[in-house]
Amino acid sequence: RCRPFRCPLPSLERSELRARGRLWNGTFLEEFLDVENLELIVRAAVSVTSPRGNVVIKDAVAQMSLSLHLDPGVAVTAVPWWVLPLAVLLGLLLLALLVLGLWKLGFFRRARAPPPPAVPRFRAVRIPREQR
Repeated sequence: RCRPFRCPLPSLERSELRARGRLWNGTFLEEFLDVENLELIVRAAVSVTSPRGNVVIKDAVAQMSLSLHLDPGVAVTAVPWWVLPLAVLLGLLLLALLVLGLWKLGFFRRARAPPPPAVPRFRAVRIPREQR
């Protein structure tokens, strides 16, 4: 797929321009899995829009060809469906064993606070109702 891009050039003091790019292995393995050889053609064009008309660019268009030889032995394989439920079950089992071990060691027991001091009881004298 073609991906055009534009970049502003603040000054043209150098006589050459360089552009760098990366080709990701995953892109070719996902999109071109059934292809063994692939040829990429990279085209670049430089144009200047300047209020002054005195800028002249020689060789404003460049083209480069890249040949890629893909290895059919390297393929992206999908994960079997049974691996995901097995991994979830093993994770839950590991979590249960960890909780059981911490419970046996007393990690989840509450710290018991000392009982509050007893309220002092005063021995009161009962005054009969008639004498009040």
